[in-house]
Amino acid sequence: MKIRPAIENDIPSIVELLKSSLGESLMPKSEAYWRWKHIDNPFGTSPVLVAEREHKIIAVRAFMRWDWQYNSSQIKAIRAVDTATHPDFQGQGLFKKLTLTLLEQCKNDGIDIIFNTPNSKSKPGYLKMGWQEVGKLPIQLRLKRPFSVLKNKFITKPTVFVELETDAFDLQVALDKFDGSFHSSQGWNTSHSKDYLVWRYVNLPMIKYYGYATKDSLVIFRLKQGELGLELRLCDCLGFFDQFGSMIRDLYKKVDFDYMSLSGLGAVKLSGLLSKGL
Repeated sequence: MKIRPAIENDIPSIVELLKSSLGESLMPKSEAYWRWKHIDNPFGTSPVLVAEREHKIIAVRAFMRWDWQYNSSQIKAIRAVDTATHPDFQGQGLFKKLTLTLLEQCKNDGIDIIFNTPNSKSKPGYLKMGWQEVGKLPIQLRLKRPFSVLKNKFITKPTVFVELETDAFDLQVALDKFDGSFHSSQGWNTSHSKDYLVWRYVNLPMIKYYGYATKDSLVIFRLKQGELGLELRLCDCLGFFDQFGSMIRDLYKKVDFDYMSLSGLGAVKLSGLLSKGL
């Protein structure tokens, strides 16, 4: 068996391995998605290792580069993401071997921190390798149509969502309009830039994002159909805090949805922003 860095020609085999090992999920596995995630990433190309036996890839481990800003400091980080082992070779320690090897490589490359969001199956393995659990991101919800939410949950399945027909929330138009700061001065934040926003929200192959902007502030959101109905998920809020309230209240009134959610944007309190003017 040979462990080596992945090369571009390995991508089709890696995608097939992910499919055979993990199956399809909410985010379908494809070469386009792999390239978007691990090659086109503005933070840099992902470090990826593969295990090869008889010229066949039997395991893969990928870390995704992700830069953070902490107050005025820039933090080089990686996120442990894609990993898979062919069913015929599972239980032989390849996940641990690839992970620890790649982790040592990243330490030598000057990476400051590594983080991830493991599921219940992979979490014990990470804890055994020295990961520390730091908690969960807070989630805020605000119901717009509570009776519809209850009906969707307990009586009938929600209807299939159709994308917004209006161009009023075109994301590229909003990005072109926004001329404010991409950086937050307090706490931990992703290092935002125009290139990052285009990559993260415009170029993602599978998900449609929308934007609402003034010259100084920008709100990015998506609409997602779930078991409770149609969710408006606030994904990023950049610019002046005192403008977010009126902007999000505009979305609340102008966009059709059942409930609004927000996760991880600690400085933005959904209840306070929506409490006035509804």
